[in-house]
Amino acid sequence: MAGALRGQVIVNTRPGHQQARLTSLLEAEGARVFSFPAIEIGATATTAFLRNLAVNLADYQIAVFVSRNAVDAVFAFIGDAPLPEMLQLGVIGGGTQTALAENVGDLETRLIRSEPYDSEGLLCAQALQQVDGKNIIIFRGQQGRNLLGDELSARGARVSYCEVYRRQPPRLTADDFTRLLDGTMPGLILFTSNEGMGNLLDLLDQRWRDLLLRIPWLLISERMRESALKLGHNASIIIANSASDEGIRQTICAWAGSQ
Repeated sequence: MAGALRGQVIVNTRPGHQQARLTSLLEAEGARVFSFPAIEIGATATTAFLRNLAVNLADYQIAVFVSRNAVDAVFAFIGDAPLPEMLQLGVIGGGTQTALAENVGDLETRLIRSEPYDSEGLLCAQALQQVDGKNIIIFRGQQGRNLLGDELSARGARVSYCEVYRRQPPRLTADDFTRLLDGTMPGLILFTSNEGMGNLLDLLDQRWRDLLLRIPWLLISERMRESALKLGHNASIIIANSASDEGIRQTICAWAGSQ
C-alpha cells in the first residue's frame, strides 16, 4: 500500500544514472531516500574489435549481456546497425532485458532468459544446454565472474569475453557522505553490487563504518550476502525478490511491514 515506507530513511548506492526510477518508487511509498552512488560506470578502451563490433558479431551464434550497463555500452558501439539475423541474446536480470528490448525490435524471438536473474539461472535455460561447437560472446564489465563462461566452455562452446565497461570507485569522500545525511541516521542501505559495498566502506572513516555495519542492508543476491559478512556486516540482511526496481521496492516494503 502507499505509504508503506513512511518514516524510513534509505541510502541508494546504485550508480547515479540508474537511481532515478527506484528512488521515485521508494519515495512514493513515503521513504526519505539519500542518493550516494558508491560505484561509477566508466568506458573501457576502444579496441579494433569494438570499433567493428556490428560486423564481428556475425561470427557468433549467442551473445550474452550480464547487465544493463553491458547493453548500453554494446549499442553505443553498434548504433543503428542490425544484429545478425540468427544471433540469440542471453540476458541476466530484468533491467538488462528491458534495456535490450529498447534496442532490439524482435527480442522475443531470440531471447534467452535467466530465472532466477543470475548466471546460475541463465545456465539452466534450455537454449544453453546444447552449445557444443557454438561461438558465444559474453559482454560484461572488467573482472566479472567466470562461472558462465567456464560452464559453457565445459559444454563444448567456444566462449569469448568482451569487457565493454569499467566499474570505478566514486569521486566522493567521507565528508560528502556526512554532509549528505546532515545528522540523519539511515535505517537501510541499498547495495546492488559487491564493489559498491566495498567502495562505500573504503571511503568512510571508522566511525561511519562501524555505524553502517550495524544497520540493515538490502542486497540482490545470496552471493552478495557472503561478501557483506566478510566485510564485517552484523545486522539484518534483506535479499531482494529480484534485482529489478519493482522487485527491490516490494522487498523493502515487505521488510518494513514486518518491523
